[in-house]
Amino acid sequence: MANAVVAVFDQYTEAQSTVNELLVAGFDQDEVKLNAEETAQVAREKAQPTGVKGFFQDLFGKGKEDDDEIRIYDEAVRHGNYVVTAIASTDERSELASEVMSHHHPIDLDEQSDTWMTKEGIAKEGSSIPVIEEQVKIGKREVQGGGVRIFKNVYEVPVEEDVTLRDERVTVERVPVDKPANQADLGGFKEGTMEFRERSEEPVISKKARVVEEVRVGKEVSQRTERIRETAKRTDVRVERDDDPYRTHWQQTYASQGGRYEDWAPGYEYGSAARSSELYRGRPFEEIEPQLRTEWESRYPESKWERFKDSVKHAFSRKG
Repeated sequence: MANAVVAVFDQYTEAQSTVNELLVAGFDQDEVKLNAEETAQVAREKAQPTGVKGFFQDLFGKGKEDDDEIRIYDEAVRHGNYVVTAIASTDERSELASEVMSHHHPIDLDEQSDTWMTKEGIAKEGSSIPVIEEQVKIGKREVQGGGVRIFKNVYEVPVEEDVTLRDERVTVERVPVDKPANQADLGGFKEGTMEFRERSEEPVISKKARVVEEVRVGKEVSQRTERIRETAKRTDVRVERDDDPYRTHWQQTYASQGGRYEDWAPGYEYGSAARSSELYRGRPFEEIEPQLRTEWESRYPESKWERFKDSVKHAFSRKG
């Protein structure tokens, strides 16, 4: 019996990569489907049962439990996600498809389905939406910065100094003498040898090491105050009634461009506030558009006026 393995991705690139890997893994082209968001929009505009919902009905069947699952997957597509299905003929191929899909980080439908609130009533009764807020704690840690590296090198410096040296040289001189010999002379009147040594001085070098300088290494510790700026995320839950007067206009004007109604809500809120303002009340939209545009671009610099203009005009011109 064939099994349908389904995964939902919030990025088209991840969905397409999953399809490509499934084909490489041995699945046939007709066994792998990628249901893109734009396909869902076309199906909704034409109101054909063979659209997105019809696609999932063919996939899962038409029982009550199956219908709940169909609506969840259909809602996933409505929120701009991408559904990849693989038809597996055996349990082994089902496990293979599941393993391939898990590599590409599909979204958790059990978690997401509780947060999708639509007119079809997919949100479960009594479900709770957690409001999550990040808490920023700023501390400090020691990191290695710059430093000083000291090298010791030994080198030789030429030293010169003048030294006076004494040299001896024995000289022999014969001097003629004519005098009577005395007793001392007669004492030396015998054979013998006399030696006279010459002496000289030579330089003697001695070295003695002395400490002539000290290189002292220390650390100077200083403190500074640094202002740390960080952002903390917080869940913003906005309750919206199903009878929102602007949702129909969004579906007719903007839904085909993708995204969610919440992405365009600031334009409707801005136009509704302008309609209630004494400054603009009762005046034609074309007359006050320059002032509204200037204020809009100041308040929402990231959102282009031309993109939201129709939503602002619709809310401003609404009766009642």
